[in-house]
Amino acid sequence: MENNDFINTWEKEKHIPERNRLDRTMITEYLKKKVSRDSWAFNFSLVFYLSVILACIVLLSMNLYGYRNNPVMLFVESGLLVLSLIFLVYGFFILIRIREINNFSNDLQKLLQLKIKFLRFYYELWLIMTAAVAWILSFALNSFVDNQGGFYRINNIGFFVIISLVMLIFIYGVQKLATEISMRALKAYLADLEDSYLDRTDKIESRRKKLRVVSIILGIILTITCILGILKFFDIF
Repeated sequence: MENNDFINTWEKEKHIPERNRLDRTMITEYLKKKVSRDSWAFNFSLVFYLSVILACIVLLSMNLYGYRNNPVMLFVESGLLVLSLIFLVYGFFILIRIREINNFSNDLQKLLQLKIKFLRFYYELWLIMTAAVAWILSFALNSFVDNQGGFYRINNIGFFVIISLVMLIFIYGVQKLATEISMRALKAYLADLEDSYLDRTDKIESRRKKLRVVSIILGIILTITCILGILKFFDIF
């Protein structure tokens, strides 16, 4: 094989041809908009769960008074309150870290590397906490509504445990899936930025469009199901 043929083969299989490379400044500005959009989604999710934690704290505090004469429930509600306060502190830590990472005045490549590292560890712990927070809110609300003179009764403990586990796994799974999708997007942005090439980013955007369509369809089906359920409950349908 001639030297020129070898060079051309290497360029084709291992490198991106120079003619397909983009200006680094141009691709940086293009990717910054996409990273900023993803950051908004993370901020919204974080603020939402911080609000849920605050709701847990309020309900659990009210339950402390409601079960003041019940040692068992007082211990349970106190433990969940302390856990919620720990989650709240960690949530604010995550909020501060996200704001630090989302400093777009820094180099975009460094920013993407920090984001990926952040999602792999600190945010993974947060996902576990969000699943626990949803369960705590459910329990706090049920124990508040079903408080009968300072007593709360679980009629079927086995069923309660199964439902709780399903709830925790489902919420964690949904959150984990969303995070993995964002992680893949960030890795694609980083790889394309390093190569000055938008092949991976275009593929990610194409998949996201398909996921949006599926999400809309599922949302419509879920809405129709809920409406039919309400109509059936009131014997309208």
